[in-house]
Amino acid sequence: MHFVMIFLDGFGLGTEQDNPIVAARTPHLDELLGGHLLWGHERRIKKEHVFFTPLDPSLAVTGIPQSATGQTTLWTGINGAKALGFHLNAYPNEKLAEIIREKSIFKQLADQGKKVTFANTFTRHYDEIIASGKRRHTASTLSALAGGVRLRQVEDLLQGKGVYQDMTNEILGELEQEADIPIIAPYEAGQNLGRLALDYDFTLYEFFQTDVRGHKQDWEKAVALVEQIDEFIGGFMDLVRHEDVAWLLTSDHGNIEDFSVKGHTQNPVPALGWSNKPVEWPQWERLEDVTPGIVRMILGMREL
Repeated sequence: MHFVMIFLDGFGLGTEQDNPIVAARTPHLDELLGGHLLWGHERRIKKEHVFFTPLDPSLAVTGIPQSATGQTTLWTGINGAKALGFHLNAYPNEKLAEIIREKSIFKQLADQGKKVTFANTFTRHYDEIIASGKRRHTASTLSALAGGVRLRQVEDLLQGKGVYQDMTNEILGELEQEADIPIIAPYEAGQNLGRLALDYDFTLYEFFQTDVRGHKQDWEKAVALVEQIDEFIGGFMDLVRHEDVAWLLTSDHGNIEDFSVKGHTQNPVPALGWSNKPVEWPQWERLEDVTPGIVRMILGMREL
């Protein structure tokens, strides 16, 4: 089985009010869920191919969930906020980085002989600012590196063997200032992810523009972004629908789903899973449940 995690930063499950996800047209997600149902705190769906449940991102620590602790937890199974005693935003500190080096999902699977990859594309500019110390790796990148993953470059992207963080390459073209970087449709980007994933046991793709749009609170752009994600899922499904693939869409905390709040929310986040063949989905309730559950699924173990 090939397992794919599609990570949407700052994508929670809000109410129907003030929610760009509800306002957006999402035919591909609606088909999977059996309706326009990607919202609500209590909704649970279990069908032959689809699994959906809310996850608690609070990590049992007082305060607003943040990215560094939430993502560390999501990709290690270790509660990062409890390890620190507080929620930490942005980049992991040394304590979280050590947890990632030891427990990264990429490392856990690679140590068992599984092929793992990070679908996101990086640039020469990114490499330069990391080397200069002006920027640090995020939890996702640290997790991939802990598993010995080679970070994909623009050359890979141009061959259809990677996906940029904005899906369409528009931001990449602006950064690289190169005319030969094509802007592509989200549907094509989703197809590229699906094609890539068929070569690996575990693939992660990270999309953080959802958190960016949530912070900026531009309603029309947020709705358009959710529709872009839906188109991406459609292209991805076009490639994997008849393959031995399972995938999970999830997040680290809420943000874009509630425009009545400026910044991160305390809403639950989705665990939306799909598989071509019947699988036993784990009993996920919290962020720290995700990595252990995926590892068991990939290694062919039943949920305990």
